[in-house]
Amino acid sequence: MVSYWYLILAAMVAFVFGAITLRRRSGSKVIWEAPPQSGAAHEAAIADPELLAMLQQEQLIGAIKRYRQLTGVGLKESKEAVEALQRNLSGS
Repeated sequence: MVSYWYLILAAMVAFVFGAITLRRRSGSKVIWEAPPQSGAAHEAAIADPELLAMLQQEQLIGAIKRYRQLTGVGLKESKEAVEALQRNLSGS
């Protein structure tokens, strides 16, 4: 009877270890990319000459800060929007 408890305990430990390992491996994958922001604030921001100049000079951090000032959105949203704008500008 006692050996079954050790077997169950070992199985539970292996399960938890496997779950933790799997989570660490899959944590860096990009599953979904958010679409660029839309709206009046976004439209005004992407037409801002200062923001466009920063993107042309490849000053990404400054461009993200400027986008945040103009729109009031968070850092993650600003970064995604500026990167999308940069991709669109470099593609055209």
